[in-house]
Amino acid sequence: MRHAALAAALLATPLLLTGTPATSLAQDELALGPEARSALTLTIYNTNLALVSERRRVELPAGEQRLAILDVSRQLQPETVILSGDGLALVEQGFDVDLMTPRRLLERALGARVWVRRQAAQGETTYLEGRLISIADLPLVRIGERLEQVPHGDLVFEAEAGREGFRDRPTLFATLQSAEAGARELGIAYLTGGLTWQADYVARLNEAEDRLDLSALITLRNDSGVDFDEATLRLVAGQINQVGGPKVMARAATMEMAMADAPMAAAAPVAQQPLGDQHLYGLERPLSLADRQSKQVGLLAVAEVPVTKQYRFEALINGFGGAEEIGPVKAQVRLEFENDEASGLGRPLPAGVVRVYQAGPADMPGGTAPVFLGEDRIGHSAAGETLRLTTGRAFDVTGKSRRTAFDRISNKTYETGQEVTVENAKASAIEVKLVGQMPPGWRVVEESQAHEVESANRPVWTLAVPAGGEATLRYKVRVTRP
Repeated sequence: MRHAALAAALLATPLLLTGTPATSLAQDELALGPEARSALTLTIYNTNLALVSERRRVELPAGEQRLAILDVSRQLQPETVILSGDGLALVEQGFDVDLMTPRRLLERALGARVWVRRQAAQGETTYLEGRLISIADLPLVRIGERLEQVPHGDLVFEAEAGREGFRDRPTLFATLQSAEAGARELGIAYLTGGLTWQADYVARLNEAEDRLDLSALITLRNDSGVDFDEATLRLVAGQINQVGGPKVMARAATMEMAMADAPMAAAAPVAQQPLGDQHLYGLERPLSLADRQSKQVGLLAVAEVPVTKQYRFEALINGFGGAEEIGPVKAQVRLEFENDEASGLGRPLPAGVVRVYQAGPADMPGGTAPVFLGEDRIGHSAAGETLRLTTGRAFDVTGKSRRTAFDRISNKTYETGQEVTVENAKASAIEVKLVGQMPPGWRVVEESQAHEVESANRPVWTLAVPAGGEATLRYKVRVTRP
């Protein structure tokens, strides 16, 4: 059964199917609503998937009893449902999601007996019996020897029309066999779509651009079709395998940010610990999440995180012997900081969007009101990792390159070179990273300054560029193909 292993861990005593025949439709149903709920836990993954685990108290007679378990998710995955309870055995279970709507009532009643409401001049209401013949455009009803088109509001249906599997809200049904009469705790667990979460980060960069305040909120969204009241909430960060791939994620709500002198403390503490190869975040107090509602809770707030600002070009240098000239292009602006204890972090950070702000100049209109600098997405980040945020392009830092050499030495070997010029229109000197893209089998044979290696085929030159001036890098590489 798909996903069964995930759900089974939460239910100690799953019900087993018996050989007893299924209960007939005539048997009275016992409605089991959310008021009978004694515990509710939502474990939400960041792939539009959640595990709902709850317990409801029910008074059962000895023998068989059909239950209608109300207020379950409209996106419940029926094949993942597990019911459990001491002294109980499962005869059958299913999920009715064919909801009662005016259109579905018409479809179900087609060819069946209906009544047409008539309002007399004296205000009396009468009902004429007929048979529904067609539902194209206005319903067409045969009344005696004539056919009439009837406005939708004047059509009355039999109360039991289409009763089986036809309900006013999604319903999980089950026929249980109880060894003896009495109160029971019924465990219910299922996987569902429609519940999502993501982390939204706010980074406030200081004026010197060497420190930032980092705060984060968890954004929760419920599109499952049902309210969840006073739920214990757990959030799983990481990738789990699903047959058929992850569902499409619900659109997350946009986070509003108010700039402050210091990050706001997280109002709802969130505990965190590893769980297998994922990380589990748990809210320390219950939370209610209504259908079609989004909520945010505080995750972290850290001040004065050391940060390095970097200007970077990744498209000017390549050793493939391509375009004669590249640019002019604007430099990428990147912020880097360490996810370690020395920075005030040192904890697993869930994936999310980091939005970077900076206070405006005090002598400008609007004063120190925040300015949005840009945003970038981070993946799930373990403690000790370096986080890198590309916020945009620098207005005042421009680069261009031109090919200075291309010599074919043999069928497998060639040499190529470039001259790269960076212009800095800023009022202060800067350093710029020039990142090369090289083919396998490369080595530098000439360079105007030394390079470092970022990865196997990515050399990096750091160029100092004076205020209001320019600087140039010249290099040549030899490439030998295998």
